[in-house]
Amino acid sequence: MQKIIIKNFGAIEYAEIEIKKVLVLIGEQASGKSTIAKLIYFFKSLRDDVFNQIYQDQERDYFDENLDVISVLQEKFYNWFGSTKNFKDDFEIKFYFDFELDKSLVLSLSQDKEIQCKFSSIFFDNKFKDLIGESKKFLQSTFLQSTSDTDKWISHGYKLSYARIISDELNKVFNNCYQVDSLFVIAGRSATVSYSELFERELFASIKSRLQRNNDLKYHLKTPAVDEILMLEFISKILNNKVYLKDLKSSFSEYDISNYILAKKKVFEILKGEYIDENGEEKIILNSRESIYLRNASSGQQEVIRILQDIIVVMCKHSKILRILEEPEAHLFPVAQKSLIELLALMVNQNDDNQLIITTHSPYVLTVFNNLLFAQRVVDKNPSSEAEVAEMIPKQFWLNPNEFSAYSLGNSSIEEEPEYCESIFNSQTGAIKQNYLDAVSEMLGGDFNALYSIYTKNSRRR
Repeated sequence: MQKIIIKNFGAIEYAEIEIKKVLVLIGEQASGKSTIAKLIYFFKSLRDDVFNQIYQDQERDYFDENLDVISVLQEKFYNWFGSTKNFKDDFEIKFYFDFELDKSLVLSLSQDKEIQCKFSSIFFDNKFKDLIGESKKFLQSTFLQSTSDTDKWISHGYKLSYARIISDELNKVFNNCYQVDSLFVIAGRSATVSYSELFERELFASIKSRLQRNNDLKYHLKTPAVDEILMLEFISKILNNKVYLKDLKSSFSEYDISNYILAKKKVFEILKGEYIDENGEEKIILNSRESIYLRNASSGQQEVIRILQDIIVVMCKHSKILRILEEPEAHLFPVAQKSLIELLALMVNQNDDNQLIITTHSPYVLTVFNNLLFAQRVVDKNPSSEAEVAEMIPKQFWLNPNEFSAYSLGNSSIEEEPEYCESIFNSQTGAIKQNYLDAVSEMLGGDFNALYSIYTKNSRRR
């Protein structure tokens, strides 16, 4: 299991969160949900940054923790979150890549207000250092200096072999479950729909240019650029997905066709039609006679379409994925929210190593998750009920309570003495705590109850 502990980072005074296969963060606006999600993504994507540094290093034929990891991590932090000169002195973030083994990384500030990093003692063992050193030596060997076509092909094959060795060792060290496809699905996704593909490419180039200028600044002058970085990754993924979707159904195996049919049904329920890309023009086919250009569709359809495309591509490719989604329910009616959460559950259940993290404002989202968790719980307690439960909720949507965590952030509106970060999952019942759901319902219904009390009181006087 992985875990993050955050102290005095921005508006977050203290948060301690277990990161399981499915993690849900709910809270009011400006409660820190997005910040926590971005920090998790920061640490979970660190493995790729270290891989690029080691693989491209042409100066050292040995592993150096400071140069191969710590300096990479520090640069990434400044590029994402900007200068630390205004950070609180007691700022600290601890990320457990493996909580049971106490394999952790701590970020804090030095006396000069620079980011300092400390890995637990077991993080990089001698075997890892030796394997990385051998790989780096080979990558700098005479194979890379060869000039004949045959030698170049041989060199390329060996480079791939050693790249796999480096990748496998880093997967073990960072405990990322061999997730090869990570994506942070940003809020405001409709911006990638409302405009032309040419605009997307120009926006991509503009963001890339701004990031490069910020990257070139000294660390104490950098401004936060995490949103632009994530937008850049997101646009790149969209463009790739749109190309892949051109020939989608033929990529599904016979074994997966039932899941494809189930997924397609859910997509239709959410979009109220069928998505097509006709010569670069995205449309929703409403029926045999009507269609609508995606750029003219509802805000809910525009917000959700990129999520739906990504889900289908992930299921088609059988990718081992990490997906972090900001407010997937945005602009969707509760019934559509239900279909989307079920579809996301279908995606995450495709592989044991898949992982899904969601930030949300919606109590409806919690209720849907509760149903998917309880379906599994009911069958675990009474296996003979499996067929009956599956008739109501298909088995592909069920979630294992042991692989689920949920936290409420802020809580100022629903508790007299709020705890900023509170687990709202009851491991004994395998469901979201009923008192939290009841508190939300009472908050929403409180005004009505008060008004009704006034109404009945005045009615009796008459």
